[in-house]
Amino acid sequence: MATPSDDGTRAEAGPDATGEPDAPTGPAPSERSARSGQAAHTAHPTSNTEYRIAHLGERLAGGDLAELGMRIESRGDSVHITGTASTAHDREAILRLAAEELPGIAVRADIALADVSAPDHPEDLS
Repeated sequence: MATPSDDGTRAEAGPDATGEPDAPTGPAPSERSARSGQAAHTAHPTSNTEYRIAHLGERLAGGDLAELGMRIESRGDSVHITGTASTAHDREAILRLAAEELPGIAVRADIALADVSAPDHPEDLS
């Protein structure tokens, strides 16, 4: 008769009382399917993309740009960046960093430029 061991496999002990041989050794079918499901789940490519998105956010925040206002999201097979940049130069730097950090991934950007010009008339407070 087969007896379960500590590692989830069955140890063969010979024929049972009826003279029939025991079941084959190895993990039980439910354990095999659970293990294969775990392997498929851990190899999912989205986790790598999410890691790369987080790294891009860290580079934007910690670099010369010190940009904290960008929202970076994974949408299907692409990455979408939204927010407001101070200058066109900053927007180009953000897109350059995104291309460096996310090679092979389509990047869609909706980055507006902040209006930093002086007002053309005084504000009327009444």
